[in-house]
Amino acid sequence: MRLWALTYLGLMLAAATPAGDTFQAGDWKGRANFNDQGDFTDCTVLLPDPENTTLGFVMTSGSDLGMLIADPVLKLKPGQGRPTLVHVEGVDSLAAMADVVADNGILIPLEGGGPLVRAISEGQEFRVTVREKEFTLKRSGTGKALEALKACVESHRGKSRIDL
Repeated sequence: MRLWALTYLGLMLAAATPAGDTFQAGDWKGRANFNDQGDFTDCTVLLPDPENTTLGFVMTSGSDLGMLIADPVLKLKPGQGRPTLVHVEGVDSLAAMADVVADNGILIPLEGGGPLVRAISEGQEFRVTVREKEFTLKRSGTGKALEALKACVESHRGKSRIDL
């Protein structure tokens, strides 16, 4: 998951890809990602906001789920870990070691289908705390974006660019 998460910030700027590799859920934009051999690795979905906090999710072919947070305020060193806390009111908080995937972005591993992910997908406000900043986030359409992300993984799992 980490390898492809390193490239997520450039996804929206990447060269054109086949139409079957991209999807949209409301304002959320997503795509399927492939390794150098053309094998499917994961899907990402982002709600870009270049002036503020960009929120996104990544799901691997094995259904591992992660939350991506990028913000221009963050000044980080890619490749390092960063202690992170994710909190939704009424749900047990998640303390996790996030991977720094860009100088302004982190990837937080999540338990897919757990109560925290369900609460976020239902549109509840949530907080993400890293040493540098606390983010309070509530994004519309998150549930539909996560459904589209899962559908992307299911439709691409086990495929390669040659198969498509």
